[in-house]
Formats: sequence, C-alpha cells, structure tokens
Amino acid sequence: MVRKRRVSKKLYTGESEEIQQVTPSFLELVQRYRLYCIIGSIIILLGIVGFFFWKYLSIKKEEKAATLFYQAHEMYQTSIKEEKLLDEPLKLLESVPRQYPGTAAGLLSLFYIGNCQFAMKKFDEAIASYDKFAQDIPPESHMALLAYDSLGYCYEEKKDYKRAIEYFEKTVTPPPGLGESGYLNVARCYETIGEKENALKTYKKILVEYPNSPRIDFVQEKIQMLEAKG
Repeated sequence: MVRKRRVSKKLYTGESEEIQQVTPSFLELVQRYRLYCIIGSIIILLGIVGFFFWKYLSIKKEEKAATLFYQAHEMYQTSIKEEKLLDEPLKLLESVPRQYPGTAAGLLSLFYIGNCQFAMKKFDEAIASYDKFAQDIPPESHMALLAYDSLGYCYEEKKDYKRAIEYFEKTVTPPPGLGESGYLNVARCYETIGEKENALKTYKKILVEYPNSPRIDFVQEKIQMLEAKG
C-alpha cells in the first residue's frame, strides 16, 4: 500500500519566516532610512528659513536704497531749483546702484543720473545711463517713454538727428505716448535735416490727433510755412 506523503507544515512556516526576514516592515524601513529622512527634513526646513531670511534682507536692502535715493533726489531737486552745480547730487545718485544693486531705487537712480549728465552736457554718459535704465523697465511704462524722450534729446544735441527721430518716435508709438510733444520733436528733427515732407506729414498728424492742443496755432503756422516753401 502506497503511503500518502505528508507535507510538513514546518516547511511553510519556515518559508513564511524567511519571507518576513527578507521583506522589512514599514517601521524597519523608517528605522533604516531615519538618518536620510532627518537630513531631508533639515534641508527643507533650511530652505524655507533661507527663503524668508532672503526676503527679509531684500526688504531691508530696498528700504536702505530708497532712503539714500530720497536724499539724493532732494539734493538734485534743490540744485535744479537754485541753479547749482550738479556734481554732488550726481555722486550721491551714483552711490545708490553701486551700494544697492538690483533694487528699484537703484534702477530709478539711473534715470536721474542721466538727467544730471545731460545738464552737464555729458551726452555720451547720459545716453549710457538712460539706455541702461530703459532696458530694465517695461517698455510700455510711462518712465520708459521719458527715457526714450531723453535719449532723443541726447542724440539731437549730438546732431545725430536720425537716431533722435528713432527715439522720439518711440514716445508716440503706440499712441497716445507723450502726446503732441513727441510729434513736435519728430517734426523738428525732420525740419533740421531738410526732410520737409516728413515734417509736414508729422505736423498734420498733430492737427488730426490733437485738435484741441494749446500749441495748435504754432502747428498751423509751421504747416503754412512748409507748404509755402513748395
């Protein structure tokens, strides 16, 4: 008679124990990788703390830059009003972006640095300041229009009328820009280089777009004079 072969329960028990030994529990995993978890948590925490610390330092930096700019701007306004030399305001304005680079006050200082340099007839230096300022602000902002206008005047002073026209045209595109003053600047430069038709065309734009302008009589006189020249 053939005996039935028993399968030992002990064999399965052994396999189960072996699987349990091979497959670690969740707690064992936590224990095993606890150091990595702690390090990761510390890194995240340091990142959060670092961000808020950087934010705090940025705010303090902006505050200090704004205070220095205010002092420089007050000196600049006083010098303009009293017709004093602009050397001291210029030095103080130049210290703002140098001491506090990347700040809003440092950026705005560039515009007033350009104003000082223009008044001192340092046109190439003024162009560099205005250009740097214009590159770092939104092109559609009002301050960008003022920078383009200032660049136009710099090139006009250098008798580079073509470049002056390029920048003056940026002050009226898209309209309204700086209004009829931008068109008047463009027309004046065209007149200077003898481009009568372009000057006439520009003056007529003012009649159409700004019929109630306080300078309308001046514009009409210009048109009549240019048309009389044939």
